[in-house]
Amino acid sequence: MANGINDTSGYTEAFYNAFQTGYQLVLQEEQDVYAGKVSVDTLEGEYKSYDFIGTIDLDDKETRFEDIPIEDMEHTKRWMYPKWSRKGIFMDSEDEVALHTDPTGSYIQSLAKGVMRKKNDRIHAAWFASVTGGKNPGDSTHSFVDTAFTTTAGTGGRTIPHDARKDYSAGGVSTGLSVEKLILAREALLQLKNNPNQKMYIGVNPRNISDLVREAVTQSIDTSEVRSLAAGTISKYSGFEFVIDYNITIGSSNDIDADTNVYECPVWVKEAMLYAQHQGPIIKVDWIPRKQIWQLSARVGQNAIRMDEDKVLKIECAAVA
Repeated sequence: MANGINDTSGYTEAFYNAFQTGYQLVLQEEQDVYAGKVSVDTLEGEYKSYDFIGTIDLDDKETRFEDIPIEDMEHTKRWMYPKWSRKGIFMDSEDEVALHTDPTGSYIQSLAKGVMRKKNDRIHAAWFASVTGGKNPGDSTHSFVDTAFTTTAGTGGRTIPHDARKDYSAGGVSTGLSVEKLILAREALLQLKNNPNQKMYIGVNPRNISDLVREAVTQSIDTSEVRSLAAGTISKYSGFEFVIDYNITIGSSNDIDADTNVYECPVWVKEAMLYAQHQGPIIKVDWIPRKQIWQLSARVGQNAIRMDEDKVLKIECAAVA
């Protein structure tokens, strides 16, 4: 008996096991753009909370036998809940059932790629979204402050405008992705006391890399990194590793002044974003007697949240000619 079907030959069970094995193999082979670049956790239950403790600064001792100062620490929570995605596939050719369970087959490949694309979608949507907080889910929120960058911890502006000046204010020359913006972004992360030795990432559209390649400075400096950039083969520059995410597209009057179309490129360090998924996609194989067909289906619960407003920035990149 497998999936409610009386099958004394064991064929249905073999089919189910082959599908599960094939699906898992394909998921291991499939590459997602944020793999290894964000923190990962496992989701269980309806909600999962993550506790944070505020900054602890030690006080100097001034006199003998003085009391140890006590601080009332701030405790905050961020909440994660799974968002579910699912898809089913009908198969009406009994002769080709074995092909559908092949890890290299188009059915299994399509389901696997769908799971990975949805993961990319969830992470992309979380970069600048509000995060549920509070003692109970929904008691408070943690918001991304979409104004010109300031060094105010936790609540300062976190955006580098498309026309940023060297002091981060808007009103300069509107550009796409540029070396100057990468310099400003790295400086901003260090101003927020991020570790200068850790990896830093930037999500980009292919157009943003093209804008960087066209800059005179990247064409005139004779270094291996710049030559690779000009050849279109580089994955990092100016201390940042590029992550091409096709979800990053040109917006409509979406800059901080609401008058220019820009690409919104996230900049982050690994622990800035948390992606969580259930133990694995829920795979099911069902026989539908009335239609006399097989149905393959996959469901996955996953989500992502920003963990710290001081570890994520936005770079606005205009669509320059």
